[in-house]
Amino acid sequence: MKRVLLVSLAALLGVSAARAESLRIASSADFPPWESVDAANEIVGFDRDIGNEVCKRIGADCSWTNQAFDGLLPGLQVGKYDLIMSGLSINDEREKQVDFSAPYADAPNNIVVAAGSPVAQAKDTKALEEGLAGKVIGAQTGSTHEAVIRAHFKDADVRLYDRAEQVADDIVAGRLDAGLMERSAWEGMMASRKDSGITIAGPLITSADYAEFGRGQAIALKKGKDDLKKRIDEAVNAMLADGTVAKLSEKWFKYDVSFKKK
Repeated sequence: MKRVLLVSLAALLGVSAARAESLRIASSADFPPWESVDAANEIVGFDRDIGNEVCKRIGADCSWTNQAFDGLLPGLQVGKYDLIMSGLSINDEREKQVDFSAPYADAPNNIVVAAGSPVAQAKDTKALEEGLAGKVIGAQTGSTHEAVIRAHFKDADVRLYDRAEQVADDIVAGRLDAGLMERSAWEGMMASRKDSGITIAGPLITSADYAEFGRGQAIALKKGKDDLKKRIDEAVNAMLADGTVAKLSEKWFKYDVSFKKK
């Protein structure tokens, strides 16, 4: 009898495994602590941990791949990936192209400049806008940061980059007057460039300052995947409610970036 039960259990487990959903997740792993690659060339970071927990809760077998940021949405639309997790903000323009899960994070942003720049002493966004009018400002291609610069920094010469660290390097080299990026990404890059002479200018900047920053960070899906979206939404909301997102925030940021309903 025990042998029969064991065989039956194995058969049931085999059926369950055969039905396990496989999902391909793409990320631009150049934005620590959201995502980066370790010494073994594995993607690590806040988004990786959040994504793995979501996959666990919806019973999916997920694999990860590294892709340049500006290739993420096109790749998702043609079916190269099933999900995108890359600190991706929800905004109207992106919602025309893809669907988004419930937001799991809401991250602050900063302008960074050379330490000797007069803009370094800016006290508010108005002073930042006035001080950087007509200046050369860098951002990552296809990011909400690009949209903010174009909309609010008059006559700025916007320079776009595939990788976030290239923005920091060009401020150091004097090829940019400033760069706009998410605060935690700056913290990591500035820590690795301690004597480079770059500094944060002005206050933290959020969607309360510029609507182009969107409505929080979320997981992107190809349009029409309603059942998958529903299950991911349930997992994300449960992770916010039980403190999982806050706990992972503390692990990677040392402060809470979990999304809070306004």
